[in-house]
Amino acid sequence: MDRTMNPRLARLDVLVGTWDVTATIGDRVMSRARSTFRRLDGGFVAQRTDPQTYLVPEWEGAAPEWTETVIGLDDYSGAYTVLLADSRGVCRVYAMTFDGGRWTQASRPAEDFHQRFEGTVAADGATIDGRWEASPDGRTWSTDFAVSYRRVGR
Repeated sequence: MDRTMNPRLARLDVLVGTWDVTATIGDRVMSRARSTFRRLDGGFVAQRTDPQTYLVPEWEGAAPEWTETVIGLDDYSGAYTVLLADSRGVCRVYAMTFDGGRWTQASRPAEDFHQRFEGTVAADGATIDGRWEASPDGRTWSTDFAVSYRRVGR
């Protein structure tokens, strides 16, 4: 670990590496892709999700071909922030928490769009199981899709 890295950023070490990502609705696989988390100078973590290796026809055009995120930390508050950009030109900011076992993200409120993620990191760090939820009003939530991360090469 870089001696100048904030120790709170070290909690994200479990994410660093390459993952196979599968999105499902119920028992149906909607997409598969590969995602890589890597450290940037200063301890930030960048995530690149490459174009899908599988995508159901009804998600074509709605699901981004690729996404890039950067996770940073405010050392005063201890709050993580995620900046996202994707192939559709979408740019979003998410508030994030991460305690090593539980990972959450919540989008900034918009007039008619709210989004959040909650995932559980397995004790051995080899899997992350979670779900993305959406809400039109920030009060009534429904699962958009489930997502599973499986570490590659472990």
